[in-house]
Amino acid sequence: MEKFVEQYLGRLAVGLLVLEILGIAGWCVYRYGGTHYDLQITHSVGTRPLSQPVNYQITGYVYRGRAVNAAGHSQMVTLKTNSDNPGPFRKGQWVRVTVNQHYGVTHYRVLKAAQHY
Repeated sequence: MEKFVEQYLGRLAVGLLVLEILGIAGWCVYRYGGTHYDLQITHSVGTRPLSQPVNYQITGYVYRGRAVNAAGHSQMVTLKTNSDNPGPFRKGQWVRVTVNQHYGVTHYRVLKAAQHY
């Protein structure tokens, strides 16, 4: 009887661990996943304050434009920079954005000259 309980609890613990890992992976895909689009910067449509640790304020920028994915589909995208890379970006510069259908732009990075779609 004792062996059965130990095996049952061990399998239950492994099953719960697998379930937790699948739940976390699913949440990450839901929250941060999306379609990658390339956005060419034309001009900033505004600024916004960004907070750094210790109440240090910096300026973030807002860009809006039509972005294109690898399949050639385009979508209007609003990019609000964050404190990791607040900008400003140069005119003509390409930025790859990840657009999530639930949360909008979840990630962006500046591309080198020949990397865009």
